[in-house]
Amino acid sequence: MNKQLAGMLTLALGLAGCGGSGASTGSVPSASATATAAASATTTATSSSYTCPAATTSSGTLNCAALPLGDSKYSTTAPSAGYVYVCSVPNGQAPSGTGPWINTTAGTWNALTKDIVSGSVSWPGSFNATGSGPSLDITGNGLPLAGITTGTFPIASTDAVYQYDSNPNHIASQSLNYALPYNPTPAASPGCLSGGRIGVALNGVSIYDALDAVGHDAVAREGQDSCHGHPDQSSTYHYHGWLFTCVADSGSAGQNSSLLGYALDGYGFYGPWYNGKILTTADLDQCHGTTSVVTWHGAPTSIYHYVSTFDFPYTLGCYHGTAVPA
Repeated sequence: MNKQLAGMLTLALGLAGCGGSGASTGSVPSASATATAAASATTTATSSSYTCPAATTSSGTLNCAALPLGDSKYSTTAPSAGYVYVCSVPNGQAPSGTGPWINTTAGTWNALTKDIVSGSVSWPGSFNATGSGPSLDITGNGLPLAGITTGTFPIASTDAVYQYDSNPNHIASQSLNYALPYNPTPAASPGCLSGGRIGVALNGVSIYDALDAVGHDAVAREGQDSCHGHPDQSSTYHYHGWLFTCVADSGSAGQNSSLLGYALDGYGFYGPWYNGKILTTADLDQCHGTTSVVTWHGAPTSIYHYVSTFDFPYTLGCYHGTAVPA
């Protein structure tokens, strides 16, 4: 687990591991935190690499030195496992360069050598998830909760990442206010992703899909900080994947993963540990989800949920339920 989690606020949201015990309370306890100090930046040396656990997947050993590159793995016509079902073709601007951790010939990228945006910036984050009748009410300001820091953005010209991604955007407070279904149900057909926010992590940070502005693998290619986050043109700080890096996950070889956040259709994001192994895209359906017993609203429940994986598309391939507007 990322060392930034050591000081993270413990969220009373029933985050026991999948299959844990506990009676249903009928509501979601409130979870919130606000940093007492104003946001402050301290620039540090660029971290050498991200880390991965020594773990087994259904197809062998987890190899973060050669993860599949998700460039152009999207569809506008129908969902497909391992792809992102988008409502329209991405047509933005790509990062300014390709890092040496990308192997376009092999179609892989090396998470263990990818450069990380420098800096350690604290923010006055707030986040609440409260059950109220048929809805799960999500509010927050989109900034990380106390104990979770970001890199320094805009990316400084002296940062090693700058030559590959000169992201000029700042991080600013947002207004998050969603009424999600408390107990989500499947839609008549899977829903496409329209870009921007697809969910909210339990540490208050927005979750986007796996693609950058041109439809390439955002986690592999974009300049991101030690939490795999960065801001866009709207100054929204967000993650494209690897939610378990800076959202507390109880998962390990001996315990199933816990809830990491909520998608805008109401279904939960969970970490990748399940029955002693790491789940990958090969284990999941077209929307990057599965049905199994997890802790949901404080009780073990067999329910559909999404899985945050180490491999593309990382969080969501399509909406299994009906999403509220982003």
